[in-house]
Amino acid sequence: MILVLGTAEDQHAAAIYNKVVARGNRVAYFDPRLYPRDMTITFDGALPMSGTVRYRDGQAAVDLSTVNSIYCRNWDDVLPNGKPLGGAQDEVEIRETEAALGSLFRGMECYWVNPLDSLINSRYRIHQLRMIRTQGIRVPEIIVSNDFRRVQAFFSLTNEELLYRPSGWNSCHWSVGQIDDIARRVADLPLTPVEYQENIRGEEIRAYVVGESVFAGVVETEPDFTSMQSEHVKVIDLPAEAIRICKRVAATLGLRFCSIDLRLTAEGEYAVVDTDANPMFLHFEQVTRLPISDRLVDLLIIADVDEFDTRMVANA
Repeated sequence: MILVLGTAEDQHAAAIYNKVVARGNRVAYFDPRLYPRDMTITFDGALPMSGTVRYRDGQAAVDLSTVNSIYCRNWDDVLPNGKPLGGAQDEVEIRETEAALGSLFRGMECYWVNPLDSLINSRYRIHQLRMIRTQGIRVPEIIVSNDFRRVQAFFSLTNEELLYRPSGWNSCHWSVGQIDDIARRVADLPLTPVEYQENIRGEEIRAYVVGESVFAGVVETEPDFTSMQSEHVKVIDLPAEAIRICKRVAATLGLRFCSIDLRLTAEGEYAVVDTDANPMFLHFEQVTRLPISDRLVDLLIIADVDEFDTRMVANA
């Protein structure tokens, strides 16, 4: 069985679920916000772990021991992140719910897209860029600081516009400016760590790594992959060197599925400026007609079938 983790509003998780259903494979959708009020979960500490998910609305129960592959686009959606309704009991419930779900999914040693540790590590962007740099791949020069004197020194080394934004894995919008403009805009955030990044100029390319497949397109206007209005991506065939870089990045970060933002400089060098282990892909796929979700479903189904076959042989 395939398990898809996602909230009711997660269009990307729902799309994967629907494609698995359309292919006739067994799949269950796990919306973590139903737990513990509208869902019961029982699991043990045995090896291998066994457990059951039951829904109070009468949906079919899920035998967790039959789950062979899992798709989780965003691990933080799995954990409770709502504000307590008030009182110590609510805080305890949130903490214990998070502990239960964290223990449950860490105990499910099956095929994950993406592996749980890799999803959690994807929060730490600067660390990821450092890991990519160890592979001899160009990444932007970058600092994180709330000491503007250090920022001025960093700017003097680049002597061009800087990209900057409040530090944090979930801050997705960059601004660009010269040092005086930056000083005015961050004056209201004197204690907030801010990321400052070299602005590598060049052709903007977004690539998706799905297992051994790499799909890519040139971003021809300001990218906005949540939009369903504009068409701004031209499909390209990456050269072997760029494909090698993309696969090396994914392997270094332990990712089976990710998006990679590249810059092709005037000198012909490919630089990696960002990697996303939780990428949106529906609009990119709609515009380019590239089979990203199909390949993603392939990964889940192949892992599910292979593990099922292995268990049947072991029990024969």
